[in-house]
Amino acid sequence: MATTSKAIAAALVAVSLLGSWPASAGAQTAGSATLPPSEVLGDCTDAVPIVVASDADAQSDIYSAVTLAGVLGTKRCIVLAGGRHDPFPQDQLERLATAAAGGYVVGGPAAVPNAKLSGRKMIRVYGADRWETATAVGAIAAALAAGEDPSTTDDTDEGVDDDAPAWQQRLATEFSAALRSSEATDDMCMSLYRNGEPIFEHKPHTPLLPASLAKLATVTVALNELGADATFTTRVVANADALDAVSDGVLRGDLYLIGGGDPVLATPGYINRIADARPYTDVTQLADSVMAALDAHGIDTVEGAIVGDGSWFADGEQSYTSHSLPGATPETPAIWKQSYLSGNFVGVLSGLIINDGYSPYAVDRRSHTRSADSTQAAASDFDDLLEERGMVIRHRPRSGSAPAAGDSTDLGSITSPSVAEMLVRILRYSENTPAEMLFKQIGRHRGDSSRAGSAAAATAALSKLLGTAADEIVLVDGSGLSVHNRMSCEAAVRLLLLAGSDSRFATSLSIAGRTPTLQSCGPRSPGNGQGPANTVFAKGGQLNDSSAIAGVSTAPNGDVLTFAMIANEPLIIRIGSCNSLRQRTLDAIGRYTYGPSS
Repeated sequence: MATTSKAIAAALVAVSLLGSWPASAGAQTAGSATLPPSEVLGDCTDAVPIVVASDADAQSDIYSAVTLAGVLGTKRCIVLAGGRHDPFPQDQLERLATAAAGGYVVGGPAAVPNAKLSGRKMIRVYGADRWETATAVGAIAAALAAGEDPSTTDDTDEGVDDDAPAWQQRLATEFSAALRSSEATDDMCMSLYRNGEPIFEHKPHTPLLPASLAKLATVTVALNELGADATFTTRVVANADALDAVSDGVLRGDLYLIGGGDPVLATPGYINRIADARPYTDVTQLADSVMAALDAHGIDTVEGAIVGDGSWFADGEQSYTSHSLPGATPETPAIWKQSYLSGNFVGVLSGLIINDGYSPYAVDRRSHTRSADSTQAAASDFDDLLEERGMVIRHRPRSGSAPAAGDSTDLGSITSPSVAEMLVRILRYSENTPAEMLFKQIGRHRGDSSRAGSAAAATAALSKLLGTAADEIVLVDGSGLSVHNRMSCEAAVRLLLLAGSDSRFATSLSIAGRTPTLQSCGPRSPGNGQGPANTVFAKGGQLNDSSAIAGVSTAPNGDVLTFAMIANEPLIIRIGSCNSLRQRTLDAIGRYTYGPSS
């Protein structure tokens, strides 16, 4: 809309919110609502009708209807549809019957149900609240004042089945409210399912940039390829001959720290710098075990070094900033932006990392220092832990290769939490490094832990799990950081349906409005004494050009709603994380308290 039209719309909104008639003797009342006098309602014969509810909750909608009527022409036709729970007054139905075809409805289906429209096809104008409804009316009025025909571009009820039950029409209309937001984009998809059946869809099969919704696919594949109970082990060994030759408390050889690709190996200090507790593999416990084993051999000095072995992922890829897609041109973006590393949005990838490969680390993520050699840094961290416990280690830690299994003796090991336990790190807290490490574990399971190999393995697994819906997913990394990932809303919903609403997968998602990363954005209370909003488990996604959310919620009547919304636009990040697209989507899900018993 042009600047002039916006100014007109703003002025009309202001008028509609203030009211267009005085509370005079000629005004009518319905409950506590003040209704326009009959001369304001007008003569409907052959006029364009505007239908509006007439109870107290619709007072501002009535003002908006009067505002809209003012720009439609010389003849007014405002039809009062009665209270939202009352039948259509007979005298108003008779007025509507004399009006021209088409027209407008001010207010959503909760205010004026479709059943009250007597089969008429009318443009419905409304928003998530009174201000947004007035704003939408102002936009229509501005278009009319400019000589435009707003009916040609209206899509407010896209995907809403007029023959569906009233509760379903309401749910579809409220869910689709994001499409009517001023922040809605051309590249935008929405999908909503109730108990596994579609309720509303908008471009559901269009693959878009999903941002962190890609983690839904990574986790799905990990659970099915690796198994929910899969764990990863980090070991410490010594050369068997050197251990047999210990004398005077001295081990004349090295200790080898062997990684198993554990995504969450860390020290308590690194984990506890954040208030939210999360599962991890406590490497200090491994240090305790190794110290006990060395003590049992009478060793107090290592005449060698701690050698880190990160060959679990043989590819040696620590990041994807230098990776390109096949056939890329110089203008094609790399798999990862360099800023992902400089801003520490993702750590170091290796078969052996401690504390996400940061050494040192800080409370502020952006102040972490990335290790140039993550395997050597892990060896250095473990060296420090043993020395803190009294072990003397003569040489500097380094990276290298451990001796063959037949030539070594185990001194201790530690096993990670299960993949199922790790889900909260990846889904609720949206941690990128564990997601990428799990992605590489998927590749290694299929024989190639490189990024390209992992992407191929994940794609093959998704094809078996989702069938043709997998064609709407493109994974080139595991975290969703890459601008080359793609996912449709239908595919996102399918992943959630596959997991199930009561699964560890679903309950590991963020609780919208309560837990990171959606603590600041949750469904608003339905109001009108209907109690709190439903609990919504969801995964958000946000990059410069993408804002997305997908999740699941169980309503009080037992209905399970599964949903996804993805919007793409250059620099959409500027509208913030709790933007109207996310907010309206969450409101529709959280306020679903009116459906039938299942």
